[in-house]
Amino acid sequence: MKLPLLLSQFLYQTKKLDLPGIGSFTLDPNAVIPEASERHPQTPASGISFKNTPITTPDDALIQFIKEHTGKMKPLAAADLDFFLTTGKQLLNIGKPFYLDGIGTLIKNNSGKFDFTPGEYTTVKLEDIATEKKKAPTQTFEEPPREYEPASNNVRQGVLLLAIIVGLIAIGWGGYYLYKRNTYVEPLPEKRIVAHQDSTPAQTDTGRSQTAAQSAAPSTTPPADTTKQVPAVTQTPPPPGSTLYKFVILETDRKGRALRRYNQLLGFQLNIKMEQKDSAYFKLYFPIVATIRDTTHIKDSLADVYAAHVTIEQ
Repeated sequence: MKLPLLLSQFLYQTKKLDLPGIGSFTLDPNAVIPEASERHPQTPASGISFKNTPITTPDDALIQFIKEHTGKMKPLAAADLDFFLTTGKQLLNIGKPFYLDGIGTLIKNNSGKFDFTPGEYTTVKLEDIATEKKKAPTQTFEEPPREYEPASNNVRQGVLLLAIIVGLIAIGWGGYYLYKRNTYVEPLPEKRIVAHQDSTPAQTDTGRSQTAAQSAAPSTTPPADTTKQVPAVTQTPPPPGSTLYKFVILETDRKGRALRRYNQLLGFQLNIKMEQKDSAYFKLYFPIVATIRDTTHIKDSLADVYAAHVTIEQ
């Protein structure tokens, strides 16, 4: 069975479906779901609601449900779910709708949240699928053994791992570029170089009389300054109107999530900061000096790179 159908069937059975990076779906206990049959009218899924809840890890019961109804190992079931959700988030980030069969449609609004429109109920018989798996296909001596499916799974895992590595490299490079571009370095103190001249001129035996005569006569010219100063070198100040802003990429009440994300970005040598008001509030932000007209561009860039809802504080 296809993964989107399994997600809807899991929601129908457990009344709740949490998807990492997407949000949480709930089903009204009083909702009437049509029986699984070949012929039944299309019923709107009006009993399904959605919340923009931050979820980091998939439900273990959901992974077990996918494993049981696909026959795959648990790591492969988790990889299939992650690949499906990653594709959906990419569609949402470029303004395209993300359709979940039997549940509804998600689309990203201007504030960075997801708007949900219920679809139509889709029911299937999970028992028939389990029965088909128990029936082992009979093989004749002429049939070659089927050894291609594990190979295809390994290839799919390799492609998924490569995509994750490329994504992490792109995120790290983007954050480093923004950090180098927008981080302002305070100017160093002015440095002055002073060159001293020897104030004691060398005298010869033949010139001592002239020196004595000159010292006896009144001086008509001021002594020359024996100290020369080199102009100080200063650094260029920031553009006029620049202000230090806090571009907040994460606000959460989960300490573990905040520390994990902070250490991850810090490992890329990014100028990430974490602010904690109490044990139930954590905030991660980038301190960036910018003008007012550049804040919108920087905000949009950070939102695209880190796939987060970015807010600006001073």
